[in-house]
Formats: sequence, C-alpha cells, structure tokens
Amino acid sequence: MILLPTMLLLASPTPDVVVAALHRLRIATQVEGGKVKACQARVSSGDAEIDRTACEATVACFNGGVTQPEPLADCVEVKVAAFVRKRDGQ
Repeated sequence: MILLPTMLLLASPTPDVVVAALHRLRIATQVEGGKVKACQARVSSGDAEIDRTACEATVACFNGGVTQPEPLADCVEVKVAAFVRKRDGQ
C-alpha cells in the first residue's frame, strides 16, 4: 500500500482541495510474480480520476522496477502531479 503524501511542492500552486485529497489517498496492490496484477484505491482521494491515475502510475512504476516504498511513492507522485497539472491547465 502506498500513501501519496501532501501533493508535492509543485512549481505552480495546487488547489488546497487536491492537496487534501491526495493526503487521504491509500492505494492497495496485489503483486504476483514480482508484478502488480491488481490495484485499487482503498481510501479514495475523493477524485476518481486521481485515484485511477495513482493506480496506473503505481502499476507503471512498480512493474518498471521501482519496488522500494519511498522511491515508488516518489515515482507515483511525479506521475499524479503531472496529471493534475495537465488536467487543470497548469
């Protein structure tokens, strides 16, 4: 399980609502044979798109070889932050 802590210190400000949502988000994964086979938001951020993106990022990062908790969380955060910036037009 991964906790996405307070949504990064982005160059462009992120709305407080998004920051709070990401602080709550908990991702649960099922790993088989060294690869993530299933992923879900165990505790939702309150934003289905962010939850989905966090799961997709978790799968991509973990299956790409980033398997230690802290580097994995960092990898996921970067991908989620990029999604939020793009979605919000920043």
